[in-house]
Amino acid sequence: MSVPADWESFAVMTGGASAALTGLLFVAVSVDTGRIARHPGLRAGAAQTLVLFIAPLLMATALLVPGQPDPVLGAELIAMGIGACLSLLAIGRNKREAAVDDGRLTDIFDRRDTNVVVMLLFVAAGALLAFGHDAGLYLLLPASAVAFVSGVLNAWRFLLPPPHAHPPREPDS
Repeated sequence: MSVPADWESFAVMTGGASAALTGLLFVAVSVDTGRIARHPGLRAGAAQTLVLFIAPLLMATALLVPGQPDPVLGAELIAMGIGACLSLLAIGRNKREAAVDDGRLTDIFDRRDTNVVVMLLFVAAGALLAFGHDAGLYLLLPASAVAFVSGVLNAWRFLLPPPHAHPPREPDS
């Protein structure tokens, strides 16, 4: 199966949104580089957001490769999902140290396990596709949507911490 035209449109839209969000992330981080560089939790938040924005971009790129057999596309999605999961798990270790629980909706999307589940949807989509089930592509929609929402909320949170949060301490030199 070659990806149907409807999925090509989805990939173009998702890839474009992902690329734009990634670019905006770099601009936002560059505006406050000093504060982010000094705080391990903020650096981890920026890295987590980058993974959440890049994963849909890579997925869209794979979907747009012309004439690609389903098993190959499935294997690519599996590899991307596993790579993103491992990255998020590694980043999550650094982020736990500086976690601020402010009891908001952002806490749901900022959790490491929520983001790993999103990436596992890429893996599941790839596995289903590799085994000949085109319906696996439908898992890419919730995976991409939650990755974007989670990334945007995470970026908002690390760029503009809650008003009651204590400012990050300067590391001891």
